[in-house]
Amino acid sequence: MSWTPAVLTLWLLLAGVGVLVAIEVESRRLAADNRAEEARAEAALTRDAHAYADAVIAVGELAPTDERLAAVAGVNRVEVREVHRAPALSVVVYGTERYATTFGMATMLACHRVTFRDLGAGAARAAVERLPICPGAGSRPAPS
Repeated sequence: MSWTPAVLTLWLLLAGVGVLVAIEVESRRLAADNRAEEARAEAALTRDAHAYADAVIAVGELAPTDERLAAVAGVNRVEVREVHRAPALSVVVYGTERYATTFGMATMLACHRVTFRDLGAGAARAAVERLPICPGAGSRPAPS
């Protein structure tokens, strides 16, 4: 009885297991890279919403017009989707951020509700909240 076929089979089996382990390790690394890129895009969208809130406060107006809100949005990489003025000024802004994936590029879309308090006063502040669902793509700012 020859040991050569058994040794060859063992080597092929070990090589196959090694290839499978390498594939698994690489797919986990790619998945981690994808998650990191998604987190970076999410953070960028949140920063844009906060920058918009800060810019509206910096305008210093008690009741900025829809046009003013839209103009400030354009400078801060967001788009105004809805404006509500009661009980406090609340603006829904929409932003997009491109990010790398394993097989190319993707675009993350996000909406944030920015609620303003005490606009026009020295103590003006804003709360930024990520919305789970964006208003419809065809929606425009609601009339004031």
